Amino acid sequence: MTAAEKPPEPARCWVCDSPRLARWRDATTVGPLTSADFRITDAHYGRTAAIERCADCGFRQCAELADALRYYETLDDPGYEESAGERARQMADLLALLRRFKPAGRLLDIGAGSGILLAEAQRLGYAAEGVEPSHWLAERAAAKGLTVHWGTLPHAGLRPPYDAALLIDVIEHVADPLGLLAQARDVLAPDGVGLVVTPDIDSFAARRLGARWWHCRVAHIGYFNRSTLLRALDRAGLTPLHVMRPRWHFSTAYLAQRLPVYVPFLRRWNPLARLPEVIVPLNFFDSLGVVFCKK
Repeated sequence: MTAAEKPPEPARCWVCDSPRLARWRDATTVGPLTSADFRITDAHYGRTAAIERCADCGFRQCAELADALRYYETLDDPGYEESAGERARQMADLLALLRRFKPAGRLLDIGAGSGILLAEAQRLGYAAEGVEPSHWLAERAAAKGLTVHWGTLPHAGLRPPYDAALLIDVIEHVADPLGLLAQARDVLAPDGVGLVVTPDIDSFAARRLGARWWHCRVAHIGYFNRSTLLRALDRAGLTPLHVMRPRWHFSTAYLAQRLPVYVPFLRRWNPLARLPEVIVPLNFFDSLGVVFCKK
């Protein structure tokens, strides 16, 4: 048998490296995928690749999308910029938490998007920069005068160490979460702190809604719970300092558009659509946030 004829290596768990993976949920994607399927603002809830569950640690992953990075390099997302106001408030909440552990210094945002968090961090006095795989989003950040390096870690344009490193809704998008966490560890100063935020597959909302949960999307290829997230941090050489449930901020227009998916009567009569445009803080307790440091 030639090398070309050899069967592919069986997938292993991205968190504990176990080979004991079993189908947990079948694929619900239709047709070939494009970068548009990976937009941050994608609203096709419940549409995912096939999800495998690790029998040893419980982590769930979409092994067939291990090459997802190629979609992000060509991704654009105009809707992301349109929701910058509510996202800025969300980032302000997370930075308020970070300031309890690291009130100043050099900050790196890993998966910086168009720089919404960076702008808030600079307003608070941090020397902030980021790295982002989407060329389109990195260009939007540059147009705002923000320093966002196009690409992924490790990146030649970065000058570590950093006092803070943030991974906000990032590790669920990558096929090597341990590697990404280890890279975040490597750019931190000895007394630096990090913050990781990701959806919680064992939250009440996730269990109640099943495949209809809003975090079940093509772009999410790794699904953590508290146990697997803490295990990933430990294996990456990191120590948790604080675990929390972050809240999010939504405009009334956004809620009027998205809630009818879950509340059928709103499709016929939607009072939210008649409300003035305001931003509402909500916490569905279905995300996890962990402040961490080096071991």
